[in-house]
Amino acid sequence: MPVLDQIRGELHSLRNPTLAENYKRYLKSPYEFYGLRVPQLRKIAKHYNNLSVQETFKLFDELWNSGNHEEMCLALFLLTNHKKQFNLEFWDFLTKPERLAKFKTWDHVDESSSHTLGVILAANTHLNSEIKKFSESKNPWIRRISIISQCQNIKKGKIQLTILLAEKLCYDEDIYVQKGTGWMLREAAKKNPVQIKEFIKIHKDMKPWCLSYATEKMPDFKKLIKEQLKQEQIEKAQKQELKQEQNSKPVMNISAEDITKLKYFKD
Repeated sequence: MPVLDQIRGELHSLRNPTLAENYKRYLKSPYEFYGLRVPQLRKIAKHYNNLSVQETFKLFDELWNSGNHEEMCLALFLLTNHKKQFNLEFWDFLTKPERLAKFKTWDHVDESSSHTLGVILAANTHLNSEIKKFSESKNPWIRRISIISQCQNIKKGKIQLTILLAEKLCYDEDIYVQKGTGWMLREAAKKNPVQIKEFIKIHKDMKPWCLSYATEKMPDFKKLIKEQLKQEQIEKAQKQELKQEQNSKPVMNISAEDITKLKYFKD
């Protein structure tokens, strides 16, 4: 039996329509669902850890283009069977535009960024330029990939690229990019809390979701930043009110003749 048919047979035998409906609603995925839990999918992926890299790539594309969310998850899990072999070939494979275009949910983004792209990136610093380009993509999922891919670097204490990317992404209009950026800042704070706190002070006007995630483990600091923001907002409102009052005052129109008279009486 072909491997793809065998996999789909396993997925069908474990399907759960209720979970499928719940997962689709929760993830807001445009794809279809079987209703399987992640541990079940990871277990199935391990059954195929004897496939060659090229066999895995072929199976990946069959699953990735299926239109089924969990088959796509399985495709990503299959790649991690070759973690010890990760190299630029895997990077080039996964970052092809036609494959990147299929990312539509945060779980697919985070799996690929954390366990595949992030691992390769940490071992190949020359790829940083590509990640910077990802951060400028019009596609918010690719922008999220850029920041989540820093997780492996962060674990090694290398947080400079995270900070560089976050300078722009902490103001991103997409909520999932905001959350991802805040999450990585929170992780970076575990390695260098002083530097991340300084970053947050400078960018305390970052998007609320980003600030919330970044300061989640720093309740006292979070409270301080919110108080500063509140005070700044009050001062800004007071300045605007004062400016409006000044602009609303009547302007006296004094003619040249009146100015001459005033000068005469002063003399």
